[in-house]
Amino acid sequence: MEIPTLQYVTSLSLTHNGDCSLRGVAPDLTIYVEEVYSRDGWMAQSALRLDGTLVATVDEDYGNNTVVRSLPLPDDVIAPKTCWHTMSLNFSGARHRGIRSLEHVTDVAHPLSIEDRMMLSPRLNVPPPMILGLAESFVLAEAMLVHPHLFLVCRRLRIVYALETEKTDEQNQPYDYDSLVLYVAHVYDRSQDVKPTLRESLAGLAGVQLWRPMDCLIAHDHLFVADGGEGEQVSRVHVWQVNREEKV
Repeated sequence: MEIPTLQYVTSLSLTHNGDCSLRGVAPDLTIYVEEVYSRDGWMAQSALRLDGTLVATVDEDYGNNTVVRSLPLPDDVIAPKTCWHTMSLNFSGARHRGIRSLEHVTDVAHPLSIEDRMMLSPRLNVPPPMILGLAESFVLAEAMLVHPHLFLVCRRLRIVYALETEKTDEQNQPYDYDSLVLYVAHVYDRSQDVKPTLRESLAGLAGVQLWRPMDCLIAHDHLFVADGGEGEQVSRVHVWQVNREEKV
């Protein structure tokens, strides 16, 4: 199978630092994107060109703008597809937090290699032996690179790790393990069912370090990835040209 190469084109910064998704891409490569931000779930939508020009935007502005209508999409827009083909990557196991002995965390969580645990240790600020495994995987978006088996996927992963001492949550329930969500994007060949390591999944795509990849779409020989923001990092849309080998 010839795997297409990705040539980086641009990254477009959005307005907020919450979740973001792709509504579609028009034939002239205008990108329609939606952001959901703050704990109250306010919404903003934008239409942008590859040069960064803002074509149109609407924003609830933290509730200050009470008359917001969704931006209309052109009839020939290409929208993201439902994740039917890569559902085999989905699983759920341990609760998000709890008592290790009661939840049997080490039995239900998927184990991680020593290399993956060492790589995660600085990010979690947890010693590698206390990282217990992968408790959840969910495919947020998929885009077909090569019909019918090769896909680019965006996934949400949940890592469980042990605590040094038992704590109590807001409901006064004890727990001695907790979890952290990671977002990854990677190529997946469902015919081989070869899953990349966590290190490979977190490496980014073709020269771009991703923060929270949440949605993806291939349209007009371009790959678009919606990358959610957090903290001081606003959401972005990254764009690559998809180069396919010509068959002789």
